[in-house]
Amino acid sequence: MVFRTPPGVYAPQDDTWLLSEALLREDITADTAVLDVGTGSGVLALAAAGRGAAQVTAVDVSPLAVGATWLRARLKGLPVRVLQGDLLTPVADRGFDLIVANPPYVPVAG
Repeated sequence: MVFRTPPGVYAPQDDTWLLSEALLREDITADTAVLDVGTGSGVLALAAAGRGAAQVTAVDVSPLAVGATWLRARLKGLPVRVLQGDLLTPVADRGFDLIVANPPYVPVAG
């Protein structure tokens, strides 16, 4: 099943895949807690969960991005907690071993 990024959610670009590959070099174990800030399509959060991270949390301000990431994680059977909110606000009381982010920097019409 192919799940496309819905309109209004920042679609993965080449740098997204580059960062996903960079996660392969990180020491992610069953004890690692990972945060993906501005998750967008959820690619990085899912990559961390796929590597076996104990806890993966994805945060985005966009309800569409939150929904897309949540659905992707469920379809892949990956344990990703997805929260809506601005930057670190939803997780201000938590600590993480690894924080990843790939904020949109390419202007889009809209």
